[in-house]
This record gives sequence, C-alpha cells and structure tokens, in this order.
Amino acid sequence: MGISSAPTIEAMKEVFRHADSALVGLYQSMLEDAGIATFVSNTGTQQSVVAGIATAFLPLPIFFPTLYAVNDDDYPEAMKILRNIVVRPSFAGAEWKCLQCGESVPDNFDSCWKCQAPRNDDEKVPSLTS
Repeated sequence: MGISSAPTIEAMKEVFRHADSALVGLYQSMLEDAGIATFVSNTGTQQSVVAGIATAFLPLPIFFPTLYAVNDDDYPEAMKILRNIVVRPSFAGAEWKCLQCGESVPDNFDSCWKCQAPRNDDEKVPSLTS
C-alpha cells in the first residue's frame, strides 16, 4: 500500500496574499465558483495571541494568509479574475448614474441603492452632481 502524495505549496502558484483572512477567503470562494481549485496557507498563524501581537507590530507578509491555484494551468485564469476584482477602473470619488432609474450612485456600489439595478460599466455615465 503506497502513500498518496498531496500537492505541496512549492508545486502550486501563489495568486494572492493579504493580512485580512476574510478577504483571502472571499477571493478563494470566487475562484472556486469559477471552477479553479485553490488552497490557502497560513490561516492559523494570525490566530494565536503571540502571533497576532507580533504581526501587529511587525507585519511580516510571510505569515499572511496566502491563496494558491492548485493547478498551474489555472493560474492565468485565476490572475485574470483577481485583476478584474482588485484593479477595477473607477473615477476616484465619482458617482455613476443608474440607467434604470437615473439615481446618482457612489462609485463603490455595484448596483443601484434605490432600485437594485446592476451597474453596467459599458454604459457608465459619471454623474455631474457633487
């Protein structure tokens, strides 16, 4: 009876690292929903009291939760998905106008706060009101 080998961290490609484990978990969920197998390391390092205090004073990224794409072939697609989430074009502090009801909506909203119509970035018209 042989021992099965699990993938090692060295064999996977890192796609995201952050001190906020909730953000890492959110991105993991998004990649998993897209059919990309993922793995997160360092989920427990910031949970201990000593590690939490040390991280507060010396935030060392090596101890941050890290998201990996398990399969090398999925790496480009994972990075594309994350780039679309993390690097989203916006007008700093600007608003967009809802195409359904005409309401001015803050730029960080993905749907209209009034009528819940989804944002349509292709037809986004920045609001002229301040």
